[in-house]
Amino acid sequence: MEKTKSTNRVLILLCGVVCSLILGFCYTYSIIQPYIMEYFSIESSTASLPYTIFLAVFVVGNYVGGVMQKKVNVKTILLIGYMLMAVGIFTTSLLPASAPVGMWFTYGGLLGIGDGMVYNVILAMMQKWYPDKKGLATGITLAVLGVSATILSPLCSAWLTNYGFTGTFKILACIYVVIAIFGMLTIKAPPEGYMADYKPAGAVAVSTRQCSTSAECFKTKEYYMLTVIYFCAIPAFVLLSAIFVSYGTSHGLSPELAVTGVSVASLMQVAGRFLISAGSDKMGRKGAMILCFAITIAAVVLLTFSTGILYVICFWLLSFTYGGTAATMPSLITDYLGSKNAGLVVSLVMIGFGIASIGTSFVAKAVTISTAFIIAGVVAVVGIVLTLALPKLGEK
Repeated sequence: MEKTKSTNRVLILLCGVVCSLILGFCYTYSIIQPYIMEYFSIESSTASLPYTIFLAVFVVGNYVGGVMQKKVNVKTILLIGYMLMAVGIFTTSLLPASAPVGMWFTYGGLLGIGDGMVYNVILAMMQKWYPDKKGLATGITLAVLGVSATILSPLCSAWLTNYGFTGTFKILACIYVVIAIFGMLTIKAPPEGYMADYKPAGAVAVSTRQCSTSAECFKTKEYYMLTVIYFCAIPAFVLLSAIFVSYGTSHGLSPELAVTGVSVASLMQVAGRFLISAGSDKMGRKGAMILCFAITIAAVVLLTFSTGILYVICFWLLSFTYGGTAATMPSLITDYLGSKNAGLVVSLVMIGFGIASIGTSFVAKAVTISTAFIIAGVVAVVGIVLTLALPKLGEK
């Protein structure tokens, strides 16, 4: 019986990996943006707005997906999410050149909410099928999501060259439909009571708390601590990734080194998603997050005087910890708030991720770059303090 269960969940994991592949499309926006600028005859700042909106709506989609899982079959949620993504992509391809604002609703709105719903369901299913190896299962799934950007980037670039902006988006819409059908046929929730007798050992422990509603989450101090911890882990990477090339010109960054830096940074994100998350099953979630914060602080300090390859290494370190945070936080969240409604609790804590992702750009515009990095470093220190302050699991 145990062998059958093991085989079934491995198949679920593999299917989740396939479903995650297309989610990395959002990371190809820097490749698509020049074509958007040309098609709509708009400036870079205007062309970046759909992506900013996407990030905000993505968090909303996570919440919607989490709430729906309490009453709706996960296959149905996946189908709805993928269809929203397909419709968002397809309607974007139909926009006339005189209507760039339409992308706010098609790319930012429909694609964002659909992407968030699918992301939430896949993460929740990995948490539920692998209560004994949450870090490993989540790490594999999110590492593949990171790899998907590497796979999709050359494909999108070729399609953009041959078929243009509108043709590329029509191709992607078809891919989303195919993946939607695959996901609906393969992804499912574990049976009621699955591994209910599992008791964690070693460095990892879990709370007996099982938050079923938003109200129950909001009544716990752990929810607010986890949300702020997620917030604290984001600013340094978001800040540097947005200005890596422009800021690097004053730090001895050559064009050749810039290309290498960006390419390797993508791989470092993937490595962080897998190594940190999988390692958290052994060292503990708190230990993994403290490691991420410590590396972030070291990278921010090095940035103050680094040039050339050392500057690029700082970017790689921040990319590594950003990936590690993204993959470790879902497991840390469900350790404290419960896996029964994993989709809901993870989506609520992701509010911290959303605020940090969007807020960092506004802070960067309000102060000097040096000051912004100092703030990011201080925020990371706060993250360590809060992580250490999390109560021992089992305490109320």
